[in-house]
Amino acid sequence: MAASALAVGALLFPLGEVTLISGTTISFGEGLLRGLLIAGVVALSLTGVAALGLFISTLTSSGIAAMATTVGLLITVQILDQFPQLSAIQPYLFSHYWLSFADVLRDPVYWDQVVRNLGVQVLYVAVFGSAAWARFTSRDVTA
Repeated sequence: MAASALAVGALLFPLGEVTLISGTTISFGEGLLRGLLIAGVVALSLTGVAALGLFISTLTSSGIAAMATTVGLLITVQILDQFPQLSAIQPYLFSHYWLSFADVLRDPVYWDQVVRNLGVQVLYVAVFGSAAWARFTSRDVTA
């Protein structure tokens, strides 16, 4: 998807130097590298919800039910992330740091939020990936 967006953008707009959020101008090559880094951070940011969805899919035999439940949880978690009264639990919600990829577009790059985001995703993948694996090993998936 990132490559497609770059190709269409190159057709519609001139290529050249990239101005970052902080106002610094960088070369097109460095901008391209940062774009690839952003694509990687976004992809890794989705692993937590993917692991959660995989686990939910082991709890039901209906694919649509698993998908709907995962989307419902995603929406619920994003709503919970908006209430200041829940600030104690918000750093542990898988979507809380999803917008941290924007920090890659600063000069210097702010790595704090990106690292926290990836740490939360690792936690979700470890917990729900292990739970899904445990469910898979105890179920008859050939039936």
